[in-house]
Amino acid sequence: MQRTVPTASDRLLRARDRFVASDPGLVRLVSAVRAVLAIATTLGVEYLVATTTGTPPLVPMMLGAVVAMLASFGIFDATRAGQAVTLCFLALSMLAGMGVALLVDRNRIASLTAFVVVVFVAVWVRRFGLRFFVCGMGGFMGYFFALFLNLRPEMLPGVAFVVAVAIVWVMLLTLVLLPIRNDRVLRRMLRSFEARLAGLAGTVLALDGHAPGTAERERAEARLASLLVRVNEAALVIDGQLGTPAAVADDDAARIVRRAVFDAELAVTALTRVGPGALDCDDARTVLTALHGGRWDAVRERAGRVADRVAAPGPRRLAVDATVLADARADWTAALSTVRAGTTGTVPEDTAAPTVGEAAAFAPAVQLFGGNLPGSAGTVTRLHRPPDPGRPASRLSLTTRQAVQVAVATAVAIAVGDALSEQRYYWAVLAAFIAFTGTATVAETVRKAAHRIVGTMIGLVGAIALVPVLGPDVAVVLPVILLSIFGALYLFRLSYALMIFFITLMLGELYALLGTFTVDLMVLRLEETVVGGLIGCAVSVLVLPTRTRSAAEEARRGLLDALAELLGTVDRALRRPGPCEDLRAGARALDAALHQTLLLGRPLTRTWLGSTHRDVAHGLTACTAVAEHARRLARSAEGVSGTPALTAGCARLAQLTADAVAGRPVPAGSCAAVLDLLIGPAGGTGRGAALAREAGLLAAELPALLETGDDGPVPATVGRVRGPDGAPAAATVTVVDGAGRQLDRVTTGDDGGFAVRVPSGTHLLVAAPAVAGPAPFGEHVHLGPGTVLPDVVLAAPLARPVPVPVPAGVGAPLRGPARAVGRACVRHA
Repeated sequence: MQRTVPTASDRLLRARDRFVASDPGLVRLVSAVRAVLAIATTLGVEYLVATTTGTPPLVPMMLGAVVAMLASFGIFDATRAGQAVTLCFLALSMLAGMGVALLVDRNRIASLTAFVVVVFVAVWVRRFGLRFFVCGMGGFMGYFFALFLNLRPEMLPGVAFVVAVAIVWVMLLTLVLLPIRNDRVLRRMLRSFEARLAGLAGTVLALDGHAPGTAERERAEARLASLLVRVNEAALVIDGQLGTPAAVADDDAARIVRRAVFDAELAVTALTRVGPGALDCDDARTVLTALHGGRWDAVRERAGRVADRVAAPGPRRLAVDATVLADARADWTAALSTVRAGTTGTVPEDTAAPTVGEAAAFAPAVQLFGGNLPGSAGTVTRLHRPPDPGRPASRLSLTTRQAVQVAVATAVAIAVGDALSEQRYYWAVLAAFIAFTGTATVAETVRKAAHRIVGTMIGLVGAIALVPVLGPDVAVVLPVILLSIFGALYLFRLSYALMIFFITLMLGELYALLGTFTVDLMVLRLEETVVGGLIGCAVSVLVLPTRTRSAAEEARRGLLDALAELLGTVDRALRRPGPCEDLRAGARALDAALHQTLLLGRPLTRTWLGSTHRDVAHGLTACTAVAEHARRLARSAEGVSGTPALTAGCARLAQLTADAVAGRPVPAGSCAAVLDLLIGPAGGTGRGAALAREAGLLAAELPALLETGDDGPVPATVGRVRGPDGAPAAATVTVVDGAGRQLDRVTTGDDGGFAVRVPSGTHLLVAAPAVAGPAPFGEHVHLGPGTVLPDVVLAAPLARPVPVPVPAGVGAPLRGPARAVGRACVRHA
């Protein structure tokens, strides 16, 4: 078999693709560059203003740099007006923090007490949204820098002027000179998505080159699974970006891009599941090679060549998936070409949201946080939400809990840090405060504190080695400081330890400029950081802790809730075929819940000794598999009219999932009963059979997430009654055994569902409609605990009713034809 050796140009292009794939939308790169530009130019502006006014430039430059950093890295409003308002609030909060510090500066006890109060308020106000998150940080940093710079009350007017100059310049720079264009961000995100698709194709090629059972094969399979998760995350990021102002021309274009990305994700997932021998064909390998190289025109051309020349099913299926990928890319490219020319990516405040009455407005599945997927705070907030709003809160909210934790940690850090150094105790406070910023669980807080300590230790070594080499020359040290800031901000989401390494390096160079750098000073910073980090860890465990396992369980409930909603949408789509946008939106909402589940569950996959917790890892794998099958189920349900067996199976899966979310036990074997029901339809052909197979695969994976074992109640026989028009029908359902004894009698619910508890055996099932019109139903079927019946469909009345014999004891005789329910599809539980 011929294998192509990559050229130097190919390797360069693939290196570029790996770089683009690692940063969806280049959000980290652009944010870091904008921050460094803002800081560097603000330093220059503050220096010019200080020299013009005849004031020492050091304090204005440092304050201006802090304002620029906070403004560049913490302003996430969707509109320019909103960004301007947040910047003004940031300035006011910083000045308020400084004012409080200067007000109590002469009384040390009052100063330390005020520090605790400021920290508490800075965290507590986060409950009001991102703007107040930034304001809280601004207030804390104002108080902190008032202590760090030894400001005096008479300096406050000058400091206010410095902050105002910095805010005005940052507004001009970020809102006028370098505005964020959401349409360009979306294009870069799609380019990153394409690069991840190419990486998957390359991994499939590499996987084919390793024999099964080898270590290389296992590593390639693990990389393939990781890349599939990253592709899903990139698709979710794109969905969130579609909801930002001016990212696309209109809601229709957003839906087109969502559908194209959705189809591409499903196609590439299928492409990675090619069977043995599919890549033995050289033409099939050329398709993957072209995809790996990002040559989309060649992908379409070579896929068509495979379809024309090859008869084997494996290569032909690969060609179909590759064609779907190429078509999807063409669709989103065409949709983006309709973006309004000259758009700035931001819109006026009064057009940021759809007007009331726009029922068809596009709704993204997730709200991005600075171009990235949200953290765990949303899930943990649900965990601490009071169960009954009508009663006094039985649990504190996340922000209140963290405010209390930070206040306790700050008080202890002040006491211990002050024992180490009366002048530098605030380093310990800073370490304790930052440990609770951007975290929500014990594991996240401990991990962040530990990474801060490790990063400080490594940065200490680097600063001690680098500062004597560079010396105090401003022309040399200032670029190093800016590069350190860039490295810290760019690597922030990849490694917090590396971020702290660059921050510590920057501080070492800054102390060198100030003429205060000594090894003892850096060692003291390390000691204070260790103290603050350890205190933060201890407080997160002992004071109002948010247990990681509880948060992971809440995330799992959120996943099941999104799955139940999606399955309900599939059920409605099967009974009422029509627009399928809700199916894709539901699938993306499920992906958002999956992201939260993986985010909160991954810390539990490792024990304190570093070994793998296999049960947790298998559970997360099952969650990923369930989401994948649900995604494909949603795609398969588009435009399909459901048979009674299909609608019954999807409805039962939705009910079982809803039961698990509500805390009701799901007996073992419940999912197997649904799987039995779907075996018959899955063996057929056509789109209905494909849907039945995906539903069956989903039912096979669900027991790991739903079933509680054999201790629950004995499962009942369940089903649903539908009228001639397919809508749920109110009816009385009666089960009679062969001797004419009534075994159970129930009425249907609002959704037409019913549950009867009868012994196993063949019994007569009678459904009598509650209203005149539809004909009754009567049929002998095999029933038993856990059986899932296909939907009972009442027939339209005949012109001349035909009497149906009813055993004694059942009641009035029924009239109408007996409709078969597909006895061959009904199986034992």
